[in-house]
Amino acid sequence: MTSAAAGLFLVAPAGLSPALAARLGALLQRRLLDPLPGSAQAPEQQLQQLLDLPGGWLQPLAVDPASDVSERVPASCWAELLGAWRFRTCLLVSEEDRRSGRARSQVVLLQHYKVPLLGVVQCGGPWLPQARRRDGLPWLGWLADAQADPVEALEEERELQRLLRLRLGPAGL
Repeated sequence: MTSAAAGLFLVAPAGLSPALAARLGALLQRRLLDPLPGSAQAPEQQLQQLLDLPGGWLQPLAVDPASDVSERVPASCWAELLGAWRFRTCLLVSEEDRRSGRARSQVVLLQHYKVPLLGVVQCGGPWLPQARRRDGLPWLGWLADAQADPVEALEEERELQRLLRLRLGPAGL
């Protein structure tokens, strides 16, 4: 049996797209699990099963972490459940999520429920490191979209990979 530190949850304001999860899984060289549906009948049982897996997994959440959990679970939302189980989590946001304040709201929600948040990754849009530092959010980096300069995108992807591996530490590799 392993601990919650053996894997990593991926969450996003509207749930995570499978393509984005696969891209991050490849970048981190981690075993990508099927997305955990928000309508899970027995979410605590599913989380317990994750603890029995060997380390190095990546678990996308298919719904917003603020979404309700099953009525049979005492947690009010997925963020509360992730915090209670102490699952390390990475928040992925779009440029629109950042501009609209959803990224900030999601960070506050995850911090409120004491979710071990490794940081925030911006997906697409322009990457402006100085502006992101002013945001005051725990930014890890950027996953570029197809319109980005390929050289800059590769450099930033390598930096994101390095930072995530540092934050995951030896227990999560």
